Amino acid sequence: MTSSTASPDTGAARGAILARLRQSAPSQPLPAPSLAAYHAGPFGRGRLGVRIDPASLIAPFEAAARGWRADVRHATPADWPAVVRAVLAEHGARRVAVGCGPAADPGCVAALAEVEACRFDRPLAHWKTELFDRIDAGLTTARAGIADTGTLVLRPGPDEPRTLSLVPPLHVAVLRASDLHASLPAAIAAQDLATTGMPTNLVLVTGPSKTADIQQVLAFGAHGPKALVIVLVNDLEVSL
Repeated sequence: MTSSTASPDTGAARGAILARLRQSAPSQPLPAPSLAAYHAGPFGRGRLGVRIDPASLIAPFEAAARGWRADVRHATPADWPAVVRAVLAEHGARRVAVGCGPAADPGCVAALAEVEACRFDRPLAHWKTELFDRIDAGLTTARAGIADTGTLVLRPGPDEPRTLSLVPPLHVAVLRASDLHASLPAAIAAQDLATTGMPTNLVLVTGPSKTADIQQVLAFGAHGPKALVIVLVNDLEVSL
């Protein structure tokens, strides 16, 4: 025999707490904190002054990304679709999810010529089972790369949902060398959020999915891509 007890009505108490908080709010907005010291420090490299030459960031970005078990492949503006095709073939990826925007790009069409390209052009609920069970890889573009940590900055939107980089077992990201920045503040500033407005979110990807929740043992691919391949397109006309 079971019995149920009605939950107490806490509406009045919550209202009283919120009223006290509103009454205690400062009459004038608090001044914005100064970030100058942070931007001028080692973690804000490139945020202030002249931008650090992205050509000088290729090697440190690759070293940092590989340190987090990302695979970095070098490409040129002419051959990056062939490099992507080779990566997909090496991983045995036959069904690749891609956003609606990149799917219309001629380079992306060429990159996916030998696989079944599955456009993310419908609500997630309509193909969730297919995405989780039958998609081998997700192909995205990166808005920026952070040399200090080997991190990719993705800016998801309707044309390229964030799920592409979070669900398939293989994530292939195309990054232009001209979009490399020294630090996170420098990369964020380059997104021009003051003009375009804040996006729903920015996704920072540093290596494949990993967790150390169980006995502090680092495991890869526990709740996301098991592998990350970065196709670094050298559009700076520099020799590597």
